Amino acid sequence: MEIIFTIIALIVMCIGFLGVFLPGIPGTGLIFITALIYGIITKFSDITIAIIVIMGILTVVSVILDYASSIFTTKKAGASKYGLVGAVIGGIIGFIIFNIIGLLIGQFIGAVVGELIKKTDARKSIKIGFASFLGYIIGIVANSTIAVIMIVIFALKIIF
Repeated sequence: MEIIFTIIALIVMCIGFLGVFLPGIPGTGLIFITALIYGIITKFSDITIAIIVIMGILTVVSVILDYASSIFTTKKAGASKYGLVGAVIGGIIGFIIFNIIGLLIGQFIGAVVGELIKKTDARKSIKIGFASFLGYIIGIVANSTIAVIMIVIFALKIIF
């Protein structure tokens, strides 16, 4: 029976990994919850409380990096609140219309439009748009790395 729980947990964790790239799927949060439930079901025989704590910390770091990377790079480029709000709104609209590609393009366009509404010059607005895009990419790289680390820790604890 434990093998079935393990297979299900690994499948759900892979879905969590996809969540790093796709909005609407909780990403590292899903990986963490899966490990926690697995630990509870197996009475923490393989996945110990210490492992759950480590995964919890990694999840928190992932969430912080996810939000901070875009905000940091966009602010560093000199974005105003208009640019930040534009990037968020553009990302949402882009995702609804064109899925993940739309999210990326939408954030860029939203940041540029937001800055243009604020009367920022076009050159600086485009620079801020690229910074928003770059921050999103940095967040994805950081979160996917953390997600892989979490899945590998889980798998290694189950195997060994």
